[in-house]
Amino acid sequence: MKFVHISDTHLGASGFGRRISASGVNQREEDICNSFVWAIDNILELRPDFVLHSGDLFHSVRPSNRILTFAIKQFLKLSQAGIKVVIISGNHDAPKQRALGSVLSVLEVFPNIYPVFKNKYETVVIDRVCIHAIPHCLTNDSFQQELAHIRLNSQIDFNILMLHGVVAGIKEFSMGEFAEQEIADSIFNLGFDYVALGHYHKYSQVRPNVFYAGSTERLSFNEIGQDKGFLEVDSKNGNINFHKVPCRDMLDLPEIEVADFEPNQVLEKIEKVLLAEKIKDKIVRLKIRNISEHTYNLLPFRRINELKAPAFHCDLRFERRETDHQVLALSTSIGRLNQEFVEFINSIPLEKLDRNKLLNLGLKYLSENKATED
Repeated sequence: MKFVHISDTHLGASGFGRRISASGVNQREEDICNSFVWAIDNILELRPDFVLHSGDLFHSVRPSNRILTFAIKQFLKLSQAGIKVVIISGNHDAPKQRALGSVLSVLEVFPNIYPVFKNKYETVVIDRVCIHAIPHCLTNDSFQQELAHIRLNSQIDFNILMLHGVVAGIKEFSMGEFAEQEIADSIFNLGFDYVALGHYHKYSQVRPNVFYAGSTERLSFNEIGQDKGFLEVDSKNGNINFHKVPCRDMLDLPEIEVADFEPNQVLEKIEKVLLAEKIKDKIVRLKIRNISEHTYNLLPFRRINELKAPAFHCDLRFERRETDHQVLALSTSIGRLNQEFVEFINSIPLEKLDRNKLLNLGLKYLSENKATED
């Protein structure tokens, strides 16, 4: 028997800017859909006996009509191929109110698709396999109550448990999200042949037969360096293969230390890093450490934005010098009034006037005005 374990596909997620694809939609949203299509098409080639999706199919409780239609078409391919699918709701696509209803209910109309979303423990039997599934519940207390109802099916050859949550006591598996639900590791002692977990986005083995499949795309900078994909499990020989899904590159660039640097020196450092690294079409992050506020305000942001432009998204973080009594991530987006002011003053001739004094005085007034507005 062979099955696939996939999770946290987060259809409808976007982020990292507002770049629009050739088809007219958010490019990151399209990236995430493309990764899902790749996964589904490769699952069809593998011809598993069934597929387990352990939560967060969608990024939100109410995905757009386009995303909902897209998901239906992908599941229809599996249904028509005769590949059975069991899917549980996760914390992202589970409604917070019972009256709202679950988006997963639309999948009930398809043969071979078994969505589990009703805030309770359910079992699905496929041939000689019993799949024990608990979706994300309305509260953690109700989730714990459903966990207490789990019982192995002794009349079945193979028992699988599906859950979406954080393994208790292992901080690494927390995504730091509101309403995460906790899984006591004692559950893994009940004798299940395989446990399919969802929620944590990095492919991880918790115990010899307990796995997080991870997500199928990178959704935050916390996932830099992580491979994304799904698991193929062969119950006969115990082999578990991770199938890597192609997704957009995400990089952390070398940090730049600029204590006591002048603006032109900071620019030279930024140029050196961004021109040396291959950032085209990638999501990248670059941190500039210990910059003074004065130096930051005098930076040529138009040139910096030109250097960032080849990247799909460049998160350029300026960290203030600690002697300034603040350590803050500062925006580099052009259009801030103080940046426009700096560029204007630097572009005009000034006779018998101290340019730096004028800049500092103007920036001081602009800062005070912004504080008053806030």
